[in-house]
Amino acid sequence: MRISFWKRLTTIFIQVAVFAGLAGLIEGGARIYEAFNPRPRERMAMSLEPYVMFSQHGPQHGTMWYDTIRGRDLRSKMNFNNWGMAQDFNYELVPDTDYLQRHGKHSDERLVVLTGASVVMSVGATSDENTLSAQLQRHLNEKSEGVRYRVINIAMGSWLAYQQFVALSLFAMPLNPDWIVSLDGINDASAPCVFGSGAVNPMEWPMLLYMTHGGTGISSPFLATLARHSALVRLMSGLRADEQTGTPSELVIDNTDYNSRFVVKLANLTTEVEDKQVPFYLNAERDILSLFNRANIMLTTQPLYADNAAAPSYRAAVGPGGGDPAAVEHELDKYMAAHKNEPCAPRGKLDVVGERPAWPTESMDGRDAQLRGYFMARSASRLAALVEAAQKADRTRHIIYRNVEGALPYEDKLRRKFFIDYVHFTNLGHDRVAEFLAENILAAERGLPFDFASFARRSEELAAAAP
Repeated sequence: MRISFWKRLTTIFIQVAVFAGLAGLIEGGARIYEAFNPRPRERMAMSLEPYVMFSQHGPQHGTMWYDTIRGRDLRSKMNFNNWGMAQDFNYELVPDTDYLQRHGKHSDERLVVLTGASVVMSVGATSDENTLSAQLQRHLNEKSEGVRYRVINIAMGSWLAYQQFVALSLFAMPLNPDWIVSLDGINDASAPCVFGSGAVNPMEWPMLLYMTHGGTGISSPFLATLARHSALVRLMSGLRADEQTGTPSELVIDNTDYNSRFVVKLANLTTEVEDKQVPFYLNAERDILSLFNRANIMLTTQPLYADNAAAPSYRAAVGPGGGDPAAVEHELDKYMAAHKNEPCAPRGKLDVVGERPAWPTESMDGRDAQLRGYFMARSASRLAALVEAAQKADRTRHIIYRNVEGALPYEDKLRRKFFIDYVHFTNLGHDRVAEFLAENILAAERGLPFDFASFARRSEELAAAAP
């Protein structure tokens, strides 16, 4: 029995030694590889870019979207240019004569520049022909009675309105466009409280601050320890060792957020930060009006899949039938009075479907939806007033405001035909919203009123006939 015990102990010892040797060899190899292939010290979910802060990717052919409403992946054949935008030519910060001759306004056309965030970038479109900008160009040319239109897309996922303004100044101003069309709102609604960036700051601003202090966003002490001591763990996981012992006092780690991009947030934010974001958003739209002081402008509020969780009367007020704007303002005032001191983080209840974010359907009346709904309704009324005043002050061009919310059916079984999630469109959604924009541009140019009610009825008919 004693001999057998020692044999077994020797076998175990040899196996442990062999395992340790192999592990050491692999770890040593990982450290050598890491030494010759260092990771950048600062990593974000997006690429840093001059002036606009970030883009999501560079030149790319094909991508994959996720249809949360139907629970399926959508393969797309879309192409993206050097700035990651859904456009078939690369943008230059210093355009030369040849660039302007090829891409600037031509004498035989009207040039339209469309801007926004991921919705205008056309998340959910399955091909270049199905993007919002391509569909807008098609509808304009089909309905124009001979006038030729060309549409250029200057939009990037996660951008706020002010980033759109900066991008327009860089890429659109040299092209001398006839129309500027902006479709936005949701990112300015989400960034301050839901994503924890605070008022006026772009998305992922807290994460950037955190990384400049040496942080990585690793909230698990166990993972942080492994990443600190093992090159193999760092290589396999993509983590980087946290070089600091604590989080800066102005930041907080929110472990309840399902999205790793936003686990780092500004500390001590409360719901009332949304009221500080509204004038910042309006300033960006006002700056667009000033920058393009001879072009026609259409500023719009983008539609959302779900009803407004903070102001139930919002849809009636902005739809083709009209409603009571005062009722919307009353509901918004009541909501903010009741919730203004509530902390933005931690989130509390998770809105998830398995491991995927539940952008759209699981908690459409939850806190995040209420915050977004509050901003969308509050900013819509302010933006409409801003545009009305601007048009009265300048009759030399068209300055119009449109709320796209009422362009699509409100009944859920019909409305879902146009959306893949809370924000983004199906191909049918891109087509219908593009036609809405096109008909408003053409009506303005012809000096005719836009028939909102007829357009909304047609949307219901198309949705009912769609599979």
